[in-house]
Amino acid sequence: MATTNYSGYSGGGYEAARRGVESNYSTNSATNAYGRFLSQQRGSRDLGDQTRNFQQSWPGYRAQFGQRGLSGSGVNSGVQQASMANYIGDYNRQYGRTQQDITQGLQQYDLSQAQLDSIRQDELMNIEMQRAQEIASTAASLAALQQYLGGL
Repeated sequence: MATTNYSGYSGGGYEAARRGVESNYSTNSATNAYGRFLSQQRGSRDLGDQTRNFQQSWPGYRAQFGQRGLSGSGVNSGVQQASMANYIGDYNRQYGRTQQDITQGLQQYDLSQAQLDSIRQDELMNIEMQRAQEIASTAASLAALQQYLGGL
Protein backbone atom coordinates (compact mmCIF):
# COMPACT_ATOMS: atom_id res chain seq x y z
CA MET A 1 0.00 0.00 0.00
CA ALA A 2 1.42 3.38 -0.99
CA THR A 3 1.99 5.97 1.70
CA THR A 4 0.05 9.13 1.15
CA ASN A 5 1.79 12.40 1.80
CA TYR A 6 -0.65 15.02 3.06
CA SER A 7 1.91 17.77 3.53
CA GLY A 8 0.80 19.62 0.40
CA TYR A 9 2.82 21.29 -2.29
CA SER A 10 5.32 24.03 -1.44
CA GLY A 11 7.32 25.51 -4.29
CA GLY A 12 9.78 27.44 -2.12
CA GLY A 13 12.24 24.56 -1.80
CA TYR A 14 12.34 24.08 -5.55
CA GLU A 15 12.99 27.77 -6.14
CA ALA A 16 15.86 27.67 -3.64
CA ALA A 17 17.28 24.60 -5.38
CA ARG A 18 16.99 26.32 -8.77
CA ARG A 19 18.78 29.42 -7.46
CA GLY A 20 21.53 27.18 -6.05
CA VAL A 21 22.02 25.52 -9.43
CA GLU A 22 22.13 28.91 -11.17
CA SER A 23 24.59 30.29 -8.62
CA ASN A 24 26.95 27.31 -8.98
CA TYR A 25 26.68 27.53 -12.75
CA SER A 26 27.47 31.26 -12.77
CA THR A 27 30.49 30.79 -10.50
CA ASN A 28 31.88 27.85 -12.47
CA SER A 29 31.24 29.54 -15.83
CA ALA A 30 33.00 32.71 -14.72
CA THR A 31 35.98 30.72 -13.45
CA ASN A 32 36.13 28.77 -16.72
CA ALA A 33 35.88 31.94 -18.82
CA TYR A 34 38.66 33.62 -16.83
CA GLY A 35 40.89 30.55 -17.18
CA ARG A 36 40.26 30.54 -20.93
CA PHE A 37 41.12 34.24 -21.13
CA LEU A 38 44.39 33.74 -19.23
CA SER A 39 45.32 30.75 -21.37
CA GLN A 40 44.68 32.72 -24.55
CA GLN A 41 46.66 35.68 -23.23
CA ARG A 42 49.63 33.48 -22.26
CA GLY A 43 49.52 31.76 -25.63
CA SER A 44 49.59 35.06 -27.50
CA ARG A 45 52.49 36.21 -25.33
CA ASP A 46 54.40 32.97 -26.02
CA LEU A 47 53.92 33.35 -29.79
CA GLY A 48 55.05 36.97 -29.62
CA ASP A 49 58.14 35.98 -27.62
CA GLN A 50 59.02 33.25 -30.12
CA THR A 51 58.75 35.67 -33.03
CA ARG A 52 60.76 38.36 -31.26
CA ASN A 53 63.50 35.87 -30.28
CA PHE A 54 63.69 34.58 -33.85
CA GLN A 55 63.89 38.09 -35.29
CA GLN A 56 66.61 39.08 -32.83
CA SER A 57 68.69 35.93 -33.35
CA TRP A 58 68.40 35.83 -37.14
CA PRO A 59 71.05 38.50 -37.94
CA GLY A 60 73.63 36.80 -35.71
CA TYR A 61 72.82 33.43 -37.18
CA ARG A 62 73.30 34.76 -40.72
CA ALA A 63 76.50 36.57 -39.77
CA GLN A 64 78.22 33.40 -38.63
CA PHE A 65 78.26 32.13 -42.21
CA GLY A 66 80.11 35.23 -43.38
CA GLN A 67 82.66 34.76 -40.62
CA ARG A 68 83.33 31.25 -41.91
CA GLY A 69 83.47 32.35 -45.53
CA LEU A 70 80.22 30.62 -46.46
CA SER A 71 78.36 33.73 -47.54
CA GLY A 72 78.99 37.06 -49.16
CA SER A 73 78.99 38.41 -52.66
CA GLY A 74 79.50 35.72 -55.22
CA VAL A 75 79.34 32.92 -52.64
CA ASN A 76 76.43 30.52 -52.97
CA SER A 77 77.02 27.94 -50.27
CA GLY A 78 74.80 24.90 -50.13
CA VAL A 79 75.78 24.47 -46.47
CA GLN A 80 74.54 27.98 -45.71
CA GLN A 81 71.28 27.50 -47.61
CA ALA A 82 70.54 24.14 -46.00
CA SER A 83 71.38 25.43 -42.53
CA MET A 84 69.21 28.53 -42.92
CA ALA A 85 66.34 26.44 -44.30
CA ASN A 86 66.62 24.18 -41.24
CA TYR A 87 66.75 27.18 -38.91
CA ILE A 88 63.63 28.73 -40.45
CA GLY A 89 61.93 25.33 -40.63
CA ASP A 90 62.60 24.71 -36.94
CA TYR A 91 61.13 28.11 -36.06
CA ASN A 92 58.03 27.50 -38.18
CA ARG A 93 57.56 24.03 -36.70
CA GLN A 94 57.91 25.31 -33.13
CA TYR A 95 55.56 28.22 -33.84
CA GLY A 96 52.97 25.89 -35.38
CA ARG A 97 53.16 23.48 -32.45
CA THR A 98 52.72 26.33 -30.01
CA GLN A 99 49.66 27.51 -31.95
CA GLN A 100 48.28 23.98 -31.88
CA ASP A 101 48.88 23.69 -28.12
CA ILE A 102 47.08 26.99 -27.55
CA THR A 103 44.14 25.88 -29.70
CA GLN A 104 43.87 22.55 -27.89
CA GLY A 105 44.02 24.28 -24.51
CA LEU A 106 41.23 26.65 -25.53
CA GLN A 107 39.19 23.74 -26.84
CA GLN A 108 39.45 22.15 -23.39
CA TYR A 109 37.93 25.28 -21.85
CA ASP A 110 35.17 25.19 -24.48
CA LEU A 111 34.49 21.54 -23.63
CA SER A 112 34.36 22.39 -19.93
CA GLN A 113 31.82 25.12 -20.65
CA ALA A 114 29.68 22.73 -22.67
CA GLN A 115 29.79 20.27 -19.77
CA LEU A 116 28.78 23.02 -17.33
CA ASP A 117 25.87 23.92 -19.62
CA SER A 118 24.76 20.29 -19.78
CA ILE A 119 25.02 19.76 -16.02
CA ARG A 120 23.01 22.93 -15.41
CA GLN A 121 20.26 21.81 -17.78
CA ASP A 122 20.14 18.33 -16.24
CA GLU A 123 19.91 19.70 -12.70
CA LEU A 124 17.19 22.19 -13.63
CA MET A 125 15.22 19.44 -15.38
CA ASN A 126 15.57 17.18 -12.32
CA ILE A 127 14.26 19.94 -10.06
CA GLU A 128 11.34 20.53 -12.41
CA MET A 129 10.60 16.79 -12.53
CA GLN A 130 10.60 16.56 -8.72
CA ARG A 131 8.32 19.57 -8.56
CA ALA A 132 5.89 18.03 -11.05
CA GLN A 133 5.93 14.74 -9.12
CA GLU A 134 5.14 16.56 -5.87
CA ILE A 135 2.28 18.44 -7.53
CA ALA A 136 0.91 15.15 -8.91
CA SER A 137 1.25 13.47 -5.51
CA THR A 138 -0.54 16.37 -3.79
CA ALA A 139 -3.32 16.23 -6.39
CA ALA A 140 -3.71 12.49 -5.83
CA SER A 141 -3.89 13.03 -2.08
CA LEU A 142 -6.56 15.68 -2.54
CA ALA A 143 -8.54 13.39 -4.83
CA ALA A 144 -8.37 10.64 -2.17
CA LEU A 145 -9.58 13.08 0.50
CA GLN A 146 -12.38 14.31 -1.72
CA GLN A 147 -14.30 11.06 -1.30
CA TYR A 148 -14.29 11.53 2.48
CA LEU A 149 -15.11 15.22 2.47
CA GLY A 150 -17.66 15.11 -0.31
CA GLY A 151 -16.91 16.95 -3.55
CA LEU A 152 -15.49 20.32 -2.55
